Amino acid sequence: MAGDDNWLEAEVIACPGCGVRLFAVIHSPFCDDHRLYCDRCPKAIEISYYDPAYSRAVDPLSGGPKLEQVAEAVEPLLRSCACDGRFRFDAPRHCFRCGAEVPAAANKDLSPYFGCEDGKRDPTPEEEAGYARFDAEFIRREDLWAAIANSSD
Repeated sequence: MAGDDNWLEAEVIACPGCGVRLFAVIHSPFCDDHRLYCDRCPKAIEISYYDPAYSRAVDPLSGGPKLEQVAEAVEPLLRSCACDGRFRFDAPRHCFRCGAEVPAAANKDLSPYFGCEDGKRDPTPEEEAGYARFDAEFIRREDLWAAIANSSD
């Protein structure tokens, strides 16, 4: 990718534990969600900005809250991960194959590298299926909240 075209700092990196190729990229500001990672395993959650429980936690914050303030308001309300880890904005990223921490992906979204991420070609049906399997296994978008006032969220 050309320097100016890579404003999300996309890169292919190797896991320091097993060497598998991974794709790391800054979470796009055009997405209407936050992605929080488990502090113990490779799983993540996505919280929509339009989620009513998210709004209840963040709306009382004044003055255009900083991410640290949002984290402080939201993280304690989340369900634990299946591994008993906690979902955090600043959690280390973990390899999907071996579970090793991947420091080169700090504060970036991390996914397996399928080969089409540079945008020079469309993904193959096999790559699309692989990403769908990854997404289903590692990114949760429902049943996020443990401590909320309205149990219907």
